[in-house]
Amino acid sequence: MKLAVACFVLPADADAQAVKRRVHGILPAALVQVVNSAALKNEALAELIAWQSRSARDAGCLLAKTQEMDFLLRVSGTTQISRALGESGAKSREENVLVLAGDSRDLNARLLRSLGLTRRLSRREPTAEEFDRVERAAMLNAAKA
Repeated sequence: MKLAVACFVLPADADAQAVKRRVHGILPAALVQVVNSAALKNEALAELIAWQSRSARDAGCLLAKTQEMDFLLRVSGTTQISRALGESGAKSREENVLVLAGDSRDLNARLLRSLGLTRRLSRREPTAEEFDRVERAAMLNAAKA
């Protein structure tokens, strides 16, 4: 299965958790997470971390009970859920980013358009700092062991 990742910027007046629930209802097998926009500014970074979460799920070594929380922990670079929620979790009255990761057959362009989400997060080559975040995210499994 080919993993596809799509990230959308949710405006400050959007009910991020309601959007997450609606999308998860449509795509129950996909990773659906909302992250504060200050914590995630590059779709390519989200894709790399989503790959880590998917690999951890497939290997049975998620950092948390769900792939969504595993993803948030990795974005935050911590194994502490409360810290991850505080640092990277969705914030009310602020822009947030909806992250979708799943089978490329499920995340097709027609479906994404039907969700009414139009503002994609920018995608560019990850910076050295972002690559460091990916490396720290990968090392979280060793820290948890």
